[in-house]
Amino acid sequence: MTVSDYADIVAALRAVPGIADADVEPDADGSGLGLLRLGLAPGVDEVQVATRVGRLLREQFGLGVDAERVQLIEDAAAPEVPAQPNGRRPVISRMQLVSSGLDVTATVQLTYREHSVRGESTGTATQSGVHRAVATAALHAIEELIGNKARFEVDHVEVTPTGRDRTVLVTVTMVSGTGTDRLTGSAVVREDVRQAAIRAALDAVNRRLEPLLP
Repeated sequence: MTVSDYADIVAALRAVPGIADADVEPDADGSGLGLLRLGLAPGVDEVQVATRVGRLLREQFGLGVDAERVQLIEDAAAPEVPAQPNGRRPVISRMQLVSSGLDVTATVQLTYREHSVRGESTGTATQSGVHRAVATAALHAIEELIGNKARFEVDHVEVTPTGRDRTVLVTVTMVSGTGTDRLTGSAVVREDVRQAAIRAALDAVNRRLEPLLP
């Protein structure tokens, strides 16, 4: 494939609804498409985007793409974060999802006063796997914030209808020097279920954090 071929592919991909950016990393010998990185607009359906991309590459360029060679990347600031310098609880400042093949890797950044921490978790590339991954990543960030004075494990994540709204429920096991506790948190879905899962995980542990926070 030539440089012009790659440029045409990138231009076509950037026009696909739901894609904010696209980049192609050619194979070393230039014989194939290589690694395809697609930056997603916040809140889009990754499956729909992947389907559109596969159809475009087949029909317009005659290319088949191995799912293992495609990364779907969503990197979004949390819209509900007015950072409070004297805030008593950590808040979400950024969430990134990278889907590749059968896996999804979630990175969550939290802000607490002058501190900024990040946590990461990998799960299966399913809806429930994404929800669990973002909740776990948020709790890993909390572990970093408190200097690993406690450890957290996500036991269960559920999205339930509540009247006209939907609510995410998260159950967490907290292990610390004083023992083991089972905690539950909830958050109403605003626009993004993934961010609601993060808020629900934080809601589960917030009441136990104050003595551990810096």
